[in-house]
Amino acid sequence: MPAPTPGYVKNMIRRCFREQIDRSPTKSQLGNIWDYFQNSCAYCGKKLDRKKKEGHIDHLVSASQRGANNISNRILSCATCNEKEKLDEDWRVFLEKKISDKHLREERTKRIEQWMVTQDAGCSTIPERLLQQSEQLAETVVKTFGSAIEKIRSMKQTSDNQ
Repeated sequence: MPAPTPGYVKNMIRRCFREQIDRSPTKSQLGNIWDYFQNSCAYCGKKLDRKKKEGHIDHLVSASQRGANNISNRILSCATCNEKEKLDEDWRVFLEKKISDKHLREERTKRIEQWMVTQDAGCSTIPERLLQQSEQLAETVVKTFGSAIEKIRSMKQTSDNQ
């Protein structure tokens, strides 16, 4: 098994720190998302197979824009909508572009908004100060981890040369 890349480790450390202040949905909550959206993409309506893991649990307000992992900020999406089209775009703007039929667009918008209201267990964004502090702490751990990896590599190289 190849060693994890530094970028992978750095990302995992950050995710672990963020998870402490912004919990991901539970398995039960993920099931509720699938049920509420009737195994279909909330944006385009494509039917998704749970067993084949076709669905993505998308952030309405993206994590890069301080969107929380809160269940009210997460919906069921297909890979195309989530990974190739919407990306970090505002979900309402995305729906406007994605669905030309006004009635269908309004129906999907209303369904998503109802989900957000019925699931709201807190705010959908995280205070900037808390995110910054978490990032700073994660960066400290990343640097310490990097230094430790360099030390181990140096020790191995010395050992190999003997």
